[in-house]
Amino acid sequence: MIVICRPHSMRKRPTSVSAFTMPELLITILLLSILFTLAIIFSSGLGQSRRLRDYSVAVALVQQAIEVARSAPFKLLDDADAGKDSLEIDLNTNSGENDPFIPEIDSGGITYSRKVDIIDVMALEDKSRPIGLKLITVTVTWKPLDGGRPDPFVVTTTIADMN
Repeated sequence: MIVICRPHSMRKRPTSVSAFTMPELLITILLLSILFTLAIIFSSGLGQSRRLRDYSVAVALVQQAIEVARSAPFKLLDDADAGKDSLEIDLNTNSGENDPFIPEIDSGGITYSRKVDIIDVMALEDKSRPIGLKLITVTVTWKPLDGGRPDPFVVTTTIADMN
């Protein structure tokens, strides 16, 4: 019996299995974790910039109301002294197209509502005697676009009768 063997170089090699090596897997996991972290940071940054814009509009509305109140005559500030011609009524109502102090403003798809309260500051000894100060509270509320709860922005200040 004669046995013929193939030379070593002519033998059939087993088919190679293609698979990932450990360093390839580790590098892939590392890159994916970096990309995932960057995506989280970017999305939270977008939310923060949107919130910052909302507060910027609210601050502008509060500042407008306070500056108008400081420039108005002291007797015309609240409805207790001036009645329906008071600045408080004017800031809290919309009297038409040419009203520069409308209480609701639309900006960037969000409706901002401003409420102004002006009251006399009374003396400590006699609660019925005003002391020449007005307490102004301006509240701006809005509903964020992301569906979060409304977050009011409130500023309180006083104005003195300088006359």
